[in-house]
Amino acid sequence: MITTENLKLLCELSKLHLSDAELLEYGKEMTDIIGLMDTIGESNFEYNPIDTANAVPFLELRTDNIETFDNMDGIVERGPQVIEHQFVVPKIVD
Repeated sequence: MITTENLKLLCELSKLHLSDAELLEYGKEMTDIIGLMDTIGESNFEYNPIDTANAVPFLELRTDNIETFDNMDGIVERGPQVIEHQFVVPKIVD
C-alpha cells in the first residue's frame, strides 16, 4: 500500500494540491493500480505465431533513402522567429 507520506511527496513533486480526503481516495486507487501491475508482472506471456495476421513482414519494408536538402535558408527565413538558423518556439515547461 502506498503511504500518505509517499503520496504527499508525489503531490509536492508534481505540484498538486490535494485535500486529506483526496489523499486517502487517491492512495487507495494508486494501491489498486500498483497491485494490478504486480499481477501483470507475474503473468506468463508466450509468443503466438498464429496471431500475426496484421503484422508487416520485415522483407516488405522499404529501405531508407538519405537525401540532402539544399534550401535550408529558404525554410528558416519563413519561420516566425529565428535566431542563428534555429526556430524560436514558446516555452512550454517551467
